[in-house]
Amino acid sequence: MKAYSLHATHRMKRFARVSVLTAGIAAALALSSAAARAQDGERAHLGVDRFGTFLSWAWTDHGHHGHELGADLDIGSVFSPKLRLAVGLNYFHADIDRRDHLAQPVDGTFRDFSVHAEASYEIVRIGRLGPYVGAGVGVHWRGSHINNDIDDTARLYRGAVIGGDFFGGATFALTSSRRYSLYAEGRRVEAQNVERSLARVGVIIRFR
Repeated sequence: MKAYSLHATHRMKRFARVSVLTAGIAAALALSSAAARAQDGERAHLGVDRFGTFLSWAWTDHGHHGHELGADLDIGSVFSPKLRLAVGLNYFHADIDRRDHLAQPVDGTFRDFSVHAEASYEIVRIGRLGPYVGAGVGVHWRGSHINNDIDDTARLYRGAVIGGDFFGGATFALTSSRRYSLYAEGRRVEAQNVERSLARVGVIIRFR
């Protein structure tokens, strides 16, 4: 009986220590979150917030000389001002880098017009610098223009497919109000036959 009582006492002490530690961590996170919101003057909200436009240089699977341009519309944040949502339009174009059954280079180009939705999370804010990571999903409408297409290579670029985006980068605010910012990022697009890795630079205009 005495041994059981001591065991129960030890369990209660461990539970108390874990409870205090958990409460301390929760309080610290809450204070940190509140301080971050107070510092940035931002709160999670939905609504058109920012507009961005960009140009990308591409390293393309089965292609070369690839470039992409487009625009994104930030539609607000959820749960935290650091977790942002956006929708956008992209246009990509590249030369085909494939060979036909005669081992001759395929003479042509392919293109990809896509619409996407994505979420990004600002990891930390250091002065005017804000590194972030994110992911998204999109619909890709593909097409091509090929001369003397003896193998019907164009079949690889017909129709629409669903694809995913994975990216990371950083924003740099040009003003203390963060109304105008520049950003640079690396991005990987996974969509059948139009896969690519991108180096992107762009500008962001904040409305509020």
